[in-house]
Amino acid sequence: MSFKKITILVSSLLVAGILLLLLLPSSSKNAAVSNSGNSFFSEGFSAFSNILRSGSSSSSNEEEGLIPASLLRNETPDNLYWVAVATPRDAVEMKAQHELREDWAALYGKIYSNKATRKEIDEYYTAQIKLQEDQLELLKIMEDRYPERLNDDSRRMILAGKELYAKKLKDVKNEYEKHINQK
Repeated sequence: MSFKKITILVSSLLVAGILLLLLLPSSSKNAAVSNSGNSFFSEGFSAFSNILRSGSSSSSNEEEGLIPASLLRNETPDNLYWVAVATPRDAVEMKAQHELREDWAALYGKIYSNKATRKEIDEYYTAQIKLQEDQLELLKIMEDRYPERLNDDSRRMILAGKELYAKKLKDVKNEYEKHINQK
């Protein structure tokens, strides 16, 4: 695997981890952080725990400056993040997410073994571009519509996430162009 592919994979996993941490219920995050000791990841991403709160919003959540994931989900129902990355809410969502990821993995394998058709390359990269754009959209919505709910750490994390997703989007578009030019 080339250095560029490894870099893309690592950054994708990092960004997915960041968003997962954003959407985990706070009690799960606190347990995960306390069980992991003082690792780089638990300290580096602990600020995300206060940006979003899964479940219903309450006045105490609003007072703490949290953005309920359900609020964002209702505002962006067609956002690919909810299907592809977010922690599934039930078995149906879990199955759909698993199937989607399997389909993408199969397409990715075909692309990198030079067995994919032009249509398959388009299908895979169109979905990956939409996913990156949708994840950027969520961060922009949090920043633009709910600034009063964000503390300084949350704002910094959103900024870092936007920079990562913008880079990932650029990388995905470059990979798409490369594979289209090879066909």
